[in-house]
Amino acid sequence: MLFASKEVALLTWKRCATFLIILAIGALAPVCVAGQEVTTSIERKSVPEQADRDARPFLTREGRLRAKPLDWRTTIGKPGPRRNLRVDQGKAATSKGGEPNPNAIREGQKLYPEEWRYLNQGPRPTTLNYMYDDAPLMFIKVGTADVFTQYCEGCAVPTTTYPDAAIGKLFSSSGSCSASVISGNNAIVTAAHCCYDRGKKNWVGGWVFAPAYDNGAAPFGTFNWSSATILTSWITSGDIPSDVCVIRLANDSAGRGVTFYTGWLGRSWNFGSVQEHHALGYPGNLGGGNLLELCTSESFSPSSACGGGNVLNTGCSMTFGSSGGPWIRSYRGGNWVNSVVHGYDGTTCTGTFGQTFNGARFTSGNIFTICNAAGC
Repeated sequence: MLFASKEVALLTWKRCATFLIILAIGALAPVCVAGQEVTTSIERKSVPEQADRDARPFLTREGRLRAKPLDWRTTIGKPGPRRNLRVDQGKAATSKGGEPNPNAIREGQKLYPEEWRYLNQGPRPTTLNYMYDDAPLMFIKVGTADVFTQYCEGCAVPTTTYPDAAIGKLFSSSGSCSASVISGNNAIVTAAHCCYDRGKKNWVGGWVFAPAYDNGAAPFGTFNWSSATILTSWITSGDIPSDVCVIRLANDSAGRGVTFYTGWLGRSWNFGSVQEHHALGYPGNLGGGNLLELCTSESFSPSSACGGGNVLNTGCSMTFGSSGGPWIRSYRGGNWVNSVVHGYDGTTCTGTFGQTFNGARFTSGNIFTICNAAGC
């Protein structure tokens, strides 16, 4: 649990209707775009020795298998006063994804032969599909709590092809999360609570991304972080719409970025609350956090008392470890990431624990702003 930071001043930024927290570490760089939210970043180059030390346990298969899923309750902390955000936050828009290099698998096998041998190791369930509701999803006309279909996306064969290869397990000093590649500039998106621990007022640190992770294997290697960017409102408020983090990744030992092997998913923002999503991740309660799991369901927004239109709920059985996993619109089509897993806020606001979770609706105020600051 590293990268401690301390609030030393509150300054008014004339071009933004908010406050900046200037944290006492040179790596933290508040960024403001006129009319948008403020972001805060940390650069790996400011803490190189600590970053290397934190990453070391996850560079071997044994270390990755020992990693425990992040319990989202431990880093979310106590929410601050609820912010009144505009619900639509702009015109609906998308950003296209991209395919991996045609030689990605061959080069991955050449660089990481041991990891590819590991793909055939470990348990693979024989039962792949599970229905958790009486009615198939196609007959559900509006998003409903606890209604979904869940199955193991990575059980039949390892997920080494696009788009699944662009989804991976994110290891950190506080536990494992899920993440996805969302930019040709080698950026991944996850939850802010996988990046910044509000309870301890620290950056989590130690981030290592293993795309196409499978039973401890990292068929395309592991990628160290270069920078991490969150909304400053995640630190001050901890509200669900702020629970988004973009991490830029460094190149591998061959000098290649992650997108050479995985491609990247598209992004969408400012879309309505009711959407058909495929949520994917590596939850500890399904497959031991070692296989890519999937839920398909229709999202909806809770009442205004629970965050309203800037929060999305959707039925799913994934729990700890799924934090930051993508909710994808038009899965295996447009492949637009439209939200990431935040967690659970009680039966009244979310649904039944282990049957529904929530996340930030992607808008101009979160994903668009963070990506601009991070260089997606």
